[in-house]
Amino acid sequence: MDITRPAPFQVLHGVCDALVAEGVEVVFGVVGAVIDRMMLDWITRHGRRYVSARHEQGAVHMADGYARATGRVGVAVVAQGPGLTNAATALTAARLSRTPLVVIVADKPAGSRLGNMDIDQAPIILATAGSLQPISAPATAAEEIQLAFRQARLGRGPLVLHLPYDVAERPIPETWEYRPSGELLPQPQAPLPDPRRVADIARLVDSSQRPVVLAGRGAVRAGARDALIALADHIGAVLATTLFARGWFDGHPYNVGLAGGFATADARSILDEADLVLAFGAALTQYTLDAGRLFPEAILVQVDTDPAAIGAVTRVDEAILGDARATAIALVGAIGPEARRGWRSEDLALRIAAIDPWRDGTFSGLPGYVDRRLVVRIADEVLPPERLLVVDIGHFMGLPAAHFRTPHPDDLVFPWRLGAIGTCLPEAIGAAVGRPDRLTVLFIGDGGLMMTVAELESAARQRIPLLIICEDDGGYGAERVLFHRRGEPTLLSDFANPDFAAIAAAMGCRAFSVSSAEEYRRVLQGLGTIDRPTFINVKIDPDQVDPRMDRGHQGAAAVIRRR
Repeated sequence: MDITRPAPFQVLHGVCDALVAEGVEVVFGVVGAVIDRMMLDWITRHGRRYVSARHEQGAVHMADGYARATGRVGVAVVAQGPGLTNAATALTAARLSRTPLVVIVADKPAGSRLGNMDIDQAPIILATAGSLQPISAPATAAEEIQLAFRQARLGRGPLVLHLPYDVAERPIPETWEYRPSGELLPQPQAPLPDPRRVADIARLVDSSQRPVVLAGRGAVRAGARDALIALADHIGAVLATTLFARGWFDGHPYNVGLAGGFATADARSILDEADLVLAFGAALTQYTLDAGRLFPEAILVQVDTDPAAIGAVTRVDEAILGDARATAIALVGAIGPEARRGWRSEDLALRIAAIDPWRDGTFSGLPGYVDRRLVVRIADEVLPPERLLVVDIGHFMGLPAAHFRTPHPDDLVFPWRLGAIGTCLPEAIGAAVGRPDRLTVLFIGDGGLMMTVAELESAARQRIPLLIICEDDGGYGAERVLFHRRGEPTLLSDFANPDFAAIAAAMGCRAFSVSSAEEYRRVLQGLGTIDRPTFINVKIDPDQVDPRMDRGHQGAAAVIRRR
């Protein structure tokens, strides 16, 4: 591409040069105001990829999904006024999850009053994204863009770059240069734990009979797997993970798998006996602890690098501030060279080996529907093992989240923190763009699909390789369960859905509709290479309840009552 600077060379062109220098490969967005000129420069002068969404919420969610799937900074662009307000849900979700995200938002020129799209944008940005950096003048633009990427790379969540379009069109000198934020950041360092705290926890381990080493996503990011296994082997502990580190200890004979609300009954029967839990890089939310019902007799020890994370959600008994890997190694050293048997035994190994992830509940054979469990089980068996999983929110979510296997926890994208249904269709598009090495598989409910259905067209127009499995139970399944439990009619949660497969096909997707397990299996087996969005609508019995999700509803209600 000809990257000769145009004349006049304006701030909007400098923004594109800065994105290139920061290593940005793709921008997601909806054009308008000055954003359209900026993206034309991005495409024509720099030859970079632009993925256009149908809605600003979708654009920011795409960038969020890209960041979650790749670990790189996601970038989105939206216009001012309604462009920003439309993106509010996605900005809020990114803030709650501290996603490394930079969103460039256009704004009215200084002094504009009562324009068609004029609103005071700063309060909206601060209430959603939580952080705002204006691009205020050509002379300061480089430093201001650099600050935005610095914040994102430091893991401090999303930041909005505010660009008034009179500033965007101002000329900047040909001598303008941009230094990438990464050159100014310190090299990553693993915070070492305080030896006194390590000694205190080592004494707890000495008195423990049934310890558990529990790993969360923070431990995954610290590369602590081998160190945690060594610690568990040294003290005779059982291994377990949170949902976001799922599968990390697979293959170890004393790995019970998931802890929390999505754990199997077999695993829970073991974990309930624990007297000490060493939690590394895990938030210990009500979901991981199953609303306080898991580990009823155990001392909880939380290991994290962030002081604000310690006891933030659940009261813990002890804590260590430190890197997960470094802390595990330090604990082994403090405990001494003699290995402990803990509660490891031949009987326990046999109990763990007998764990059946499908034991909970029975399979339904109701004609005209596919059993919820078979939707996941068949897909897990048939689809290529090298895959990335995205799961939307709804009554269906527990089964794919717990049972649809992926090669590594980094292949899991669960943007659930805000609890907004439907957001994972654009999240999955962004993830698929960022991870072409994997088949991205999205499980979504019919209620969620209707929230962002327009983005099916975005995926089809840009031939995003993506498999979408829609579990269609004719309404809002989670709310239906609650109505049933209270003995109330379900009319507010039931819908007469349109033909989703026909809608997907009209938007350019490859589309199927199935109503039996046999038909579903045949469709999956016949897909071949997925090189564009492929949509499968699966008819689900609206009265089939996932027992673990039902238990989760009851647990959440119990927490609310206690508060």
